[in-house]
Amino acid sequence: MAGEQMSLRQSQFVPPVPLIAARELGLLDGIDLETRRTTGSPEQLAGLLAGDIDVCVTAIDNLFAWTPAGADVRLVAQMEATTPLGVYATPAADRPAQRLTDLDGSRFAVDAAANGFALVARYLFEGAGITARYVEVGGVKERLDALLSGTVDATLLGPPFDVAAHEAGAPLLATVAEALPAYPGQGLVVRAELIGSPELSAYLRALRLAIESCEAMTDADGEDLLERAGFGAASAAAWASRPRTLAVDPGGLDLLTRIRAQLGLLPPGIRLEDLHDPAPLHIAV
Repeated sequence: MAGEQMSLRQSQFVPPVPLIAARELGLLDGIDLETRRTTGSPEQLAGLLAGDIDVCVTAIDNLFAWTPAGADVRLVAQMEATTPLGVYATPAADRPAQRLTDLDGSRFAVDAAANGFALVARYLFEGAGITARYVEVGGVKERLDALLSGTVDATLLGPPFDVAAHEAGAPLLATVAEALPAYPGQGLVVRAELIGSPELSAYLRALRLAIESCEAMTDADGEDLLERAGFGAASAAAWASRPRTLAVDPGGLDLLTRIRAQLGLLPPGIRLEDLHDPAPLHIAV
């Protein structure tokens, strides 16, 4: 019916730049998009399985775990060029850490120990000969709270929560960008039954137009947009990591596969390239 709004329910940790720009520019006016901040990827998986969530902005690696768990989902877009992640240690005075190797034997806060960004930390730690105890505390806000309260010794954080950690005195010990520059940012993961739907096509079209509009902005205007959205001092980093295209980087998928293979956590029969469906982006052009 003409004028009828299209409805989508999206789960996310932090609002991605394309979504913020799409809202600012009025590109979502014909789409009833409900966004929910998630407490972690297990909650996202539960929502997908229950049919309570249509779309997730999440770590692409999660597909390796979600597919065997029964989620029929596809990766249709990449919402960040990369996720600017850093390893931060607690500012607690009784547990000072100056370098990554100081985290040997530490309690490291993660969202889920066997998938997502936790595997980046495990990969870095294995390369440095570090053993840690991975404590599942939830999403990025929950990990920041655990870090600052001293209930864990370290964690991975990205914008804008990394700035909050820095301002609280938490030392930055390593960055994923330096160790793994090809590491891909979060993807847009959808329930497979939505592939080809007018709702998904309209949403992807709005995000694509938002990205094109961002390319026409100056850095100052883009950072101002994110400051108004609540990113504060993290606006510059979040703006710099925005996607220049929604197309998924195949090099990033290969890197995620190699990380799992090195950790001995590559599930048999699961290939990211098989779970990536580029057709919705082509339809949305």
